[in-house]
Amino acid sequence: MADRNTMQKEIIHQTLREMGCHPTAAMVYDRVHRDHPTISRSTVYRVLARMAEEGKVLRLELAGGESRYDGDLSPHCHVRCRLCGAVADIPPVEVGRPAGDGGFLLESCAVVYRGLCPGCRRQGEAQC
Repeated sequence: MADRNTMQKEIIHQTLREMGCHPTAAMVYDRVHRDHPTISRSTVYRVLARMAEEGKVLRLELAGGESRYDGDLSPHCHVRCRLCGAVADIPPVEVGRPAGDGGFLLESCAVVYRGLCPGCRRQGEAQC
């Protein structure tokens, strides 16, 4: 039988994958805590951070907001609503290597589009 820590990691990872909405660590904790009240907030945050470091989940560090997590490791891009902050997956695009690196050791590239989600677009149209 798996030890407690392994079971907690599995619960947190499965919850993230089931949510599918690019949640913050706080959102994952709220969902986990409903069904597993003995799993602490610090455990959820620590496990998510470690899984991101190990490449088991994606950590999306989006400007102007908390880090979001994504359990989908397949190639894809993201789009973020500039009003409500919702994040969604969109098909991947090929990004070439830049001509220069500014002295940086380039490690990765993430494409994030910004725009209005369908809900915010509907609200904007209703105000016209």
